[in-house]
Amino acid sequence: MVIPKYIGVLFCIYIFGYLCYIIYYALGLYHINPFIRLKKLTITEKNFLGNAFPIYHKLPQKIKEKCDQRIIWFRSRKKFVFYGDVAKQDELRLLLSASAVFMMLGLKNYRMTQSVLRVIIYPSKYYSRINKRHHLGEYNPGFKSVIFSADTILKGFSIPDDNINLAMHEFAHALCFEMVKKNTWEARRFRVGLKKIKELFAQEDFQKKIAASEYFRAYGLTNLQEFFSVAVESYVETPKVFLNDFPELYEVIQRMLNFDFQQAPIVIPPKRIF
Repeated sequence: MVIPKYIGVLFCIYIFGYLCYIIYYALGLYHINPFIRLKKLTITEKNFLGNAFPIYHKLPQKIKEKCDQRIIWFRSRKKFVFYGDVAKQDELRLLLSASAVFMMLGLKNYRMTQSVLRVIIYPSKYYSRINKRHHLGEYNPGFKSVIFSADTILKGFSIPDDNINLAMHEFAHALCFEMVKKNTWEARRFRVGLKKIKELFAQEDFQKKIAASEYFRAYGLTNLQEFFSVAVESYVETPKVFLNDFPELYEVIQRMLNFDFQQAPIVIPPKRIF
């Protein structure tokens, strides 16, 4: 029979094509796909970054080049998934990639291979089937996914000094998960910092100071993880106020991230953790 023979050939071609797709998808998902082209930043994109992150144009040239290279890698290698009618997709990719990179600019490991495989973006508030409630954003360690609502991301960057930045907040959660999984020097330093924040967070006087100042939004008092993420938002957006009002906490986060948002990255002396 001629027809069954052709069916067998078509079936083999289908299986081969499907396997090639799975391999291609897996290589991309785990950031090792050699066929993905790294697209350089344009002048327009660099100016856009300067508006969104004022410190960008203040960076020394070598640090800025490192920053650009990391943003290019993150934007190209991470799997960005858009659900629904999401506008300004290229802008969102750049903003989110830059948010992750700036937060980790002082760290050697910025690829988040243990914590982030996908960046998922909805147009606005979405319903989480896992948590059975609506969210503006979340980090899901089980699926290694950071999930955002596009309008909240853009709003966070439209007001640069309100200490509300969803992109930084959720990537801070992912960074905590990443550092727990690693056994590098900077990961150990990061965990020591979290321990110090936990000690501060547990002090009654510190809690009263937070409540009296109203500098950190109330959501940060939910638990240690939320407090760290809220503190990172403030560290990025209003570092001068942060340093003036909470110098001890500021120094802890500065050493955890090895980057000062007021100036160039600091250098941690070798064999020293806080």
